[in-house]
Amino acid sequence: MVDLVSASAGSTATGSTNSLSALSEDYTRFLTLLTAQIENQDPLAPMDSTQFVSQLAQLSQVEQSVKTNSNLETLSAQFSALTATTGAQMIGREVTVYSETLVLSDGASDGYYLVGDGATEVTAEIYDPLTERVVRTLTGLSTEAGELQAIDWDGLDDSGEKVLDGTYSVTLTAVGSEGEDVSVYPYRRTTVNEALFSDGELYYRLLGGGTVASGDVMAVRSSTGAPSCCGARSGSAAR
Repeated sequence: MVDLVSASAGSTATGSTNSLSALSEDYTRFLTLLTAQIENQDPLAPMDSTQFVSQLAQLSQVEQSVKTNSNLETLSAQFSALTATTGAQMIGREVTVYSETLVLSDGASDGYYLVGDGATEVTAEIYDPLTERVVRTLTGLSTEAGELQAIDWDGLDDSGEKVLDGTYSVTLTAVGSEGEDVSVYPYRRTTVNEALFSDGELYYRLLGGGTVASGDVMAVRSSTGAPSCCGARSGSAAR
């Protein structure tokens, strides 16, 4: 996977190199024209000193642009390498990510949720993404706010029949004592299988399917099981 990251970073560096090459050609062309102008000026009517100073200033600006672009290219390459290293270190780590899907495996799901204060009822509707049919409605879920709660789905549908393992969509609703809507956000707790670097963004491919941006990660768990970082994120599907 590191090779894929490096390849992506390399394509970004190639684009910067092309831009620098074009700017260097402009600089060389400008310098050649200025030199030719000085060599072929009329000795009886030499170039106006003000005009000459102005052209030298333009030459200096082009030269500075070349140096600036070169420095930015170096910084970009260093940033890409750092991002690639960070992504590689995440492979195999357990992460909690905002997700409107969950994965069912051997009668257990990796779905979780975070509910706001004041909820008295939380409900989850689990859909088959192919048929868009509700296969299970879970009521009476925990209303404890401020902590991730598991979506305790045993892999059975509303008729008590076992459903196939795989990826399912989930919609959560939460209401307060007066029937008002309370915020609730769906998450998955799963493992990073691959790290991808594309268009300056780091992405993680997850166990069981799905790819998320690094910014969608709410928490990362170390080998001891303790969360090493966390930060809440909301989503449009949460209510």
